[in-house]
Amino acid sequence: MLKVNIKMISSKIYQIGPIHYDSSTRVLTHKNGYTEYFTPRVSDVFLLLLEYQGQCVEKDLLLSQCWGNVIVSEQALTNVISKLRKILHKNCPDILTITTVSKSGYLLEVVGSVQKEDDINDCDVTAFIVKEQTINNSTAAIPFESDRAKASWLSSNRITILLIFFLGVLLVLITYSYYEIKSRPYFINKSSYSEAVNIRNNIVYIHTVNNAELDSSKIIEEIRQGISSICNAEVYVRFYNNTRIKNHVGLVIFIITNDGRAFNFRMSEYTNDDLGERLNYYLMGKSVAC
Repeated sequence: MLKVNIKMISSKIYQIGPIHYDSSTRVLTHKNGYTEYFTPRVSDVFLLLLEYQGQCVEKDLLLSQCWGNVIVSEQALTNVISKLRKILHKNCPDILTITTVSKSGYLLEVVGSVQKEDDINDCDVTAFIVKEQTINNSTAAIPFESDRAKASWLSSNRITILLIFFLGVLLVLITYSYYEIKSRPYFINKSSYSEAVNIRNNIVYIHTVNNAELDSSKIIEEIRQGISSICNAEVYVRFYNNTRIKNHVGLVIFIITNDGRAFNFRMSEYTNDDLGERLNYYLMGKSVAC
């Protein structure tokens, strides 16, 4: 059993047990010779998770750091995490794992043991061929039923077939509805907000973090000043723990105007004395007004 540590060979190369990752070329190389090429977005997420290994990285931070000012749904992050998990499972399943922290974010864990190189084998193609031949031989030995027997079976199982068909249709509809909901930006889920207020005919939803000392009345007053130029809009205000700056919170404000346009305002470090002024200036630059 070998203890695995993540260490920096240079400012751009990480050594992780039997693999190393070069962030400049976005290439992960296993000591057995296999290589994987990361897309820029997958690389950004991987590096951020590496930076905070063993800690939960919140979705808001991943989205703000890896997508910048590009507005995407939470599904985009989920897709990148899925791709990254497949790469890590293929190259180092016993070393790195990504854990989903419910309603929060993702956690990259380094497992304490790793297999020796001699224990890593290629896929046993011979075993697969033998198994396939066995199945084929067994199938060939089974005599075909007569047409009459088949017709009898279909008649007696008609209700079962219809039930399976309708269940299949229902499953398709449920799946479609699920992905339709998931394709929307996650922060528009109104049930996740603790407070909703009406400011100048704008509906403002506010979500704060429990461990931050935030003054709700002060926040509402700042938002009132910041959205003084708009009306009849939906405003979603989310605070999140800033893992880069200790004991600080970040802020994301998503605005949907009455003409269907959307705007994304961010503060990586929230300060309670200039939010209103900065938000108002941001909206003026976007030519948003009643």
